[in-house]
Amino acid sequence: MSNMAIPSLCGVDHCHLNVDDLSAALKWYEQVLGFNVVPELAFWDEGKGPLTLEDQAKTIRLALFEADGRSKGIAFGANAAQFLAWLEHLAQFDVKTFVADHGVTYSMYFKDCAGNSHEITSHDYDAIKKGLK
Repeated sequence: MSNMAIPSLCGVDHCHLNVDDLSAALKWYEQVLGFNVVPELAFWDEGKGPLTLEDQAKTIRLALFEADGRSKGIAFGANAAQFLAWLEHLAQFDVKTFVADHGVTYSMYFKDCAGNSHEITSHDYDAIKKGLK
């Protein structure tokens, strides 16, 4: 174990959900729960997701994927400093990470000890881009 403090997070950014039919799921989440597509992230959906929805209060986000099998777990939120600290922290535990530049956000993907996939995502795009150099 390391003496380094565990970095903090900014809560849950979004949860991943697998659905059988993306358009039917969108209609259900709109009509039943009042969720709407997040306009600035809609370009990510290429027909099978991810389609990012948020509640009317803009406090809960879901990423819908039209897919079989397990969903991708929880996406935790982080600011730029936290994101970069998590990369170092996970490396100390030999946790393999994959960093993705999504154009407007950065995400790191990793698995827990049971093989569940998780993500840490940050909207501090420019600061992370500088920090990764």
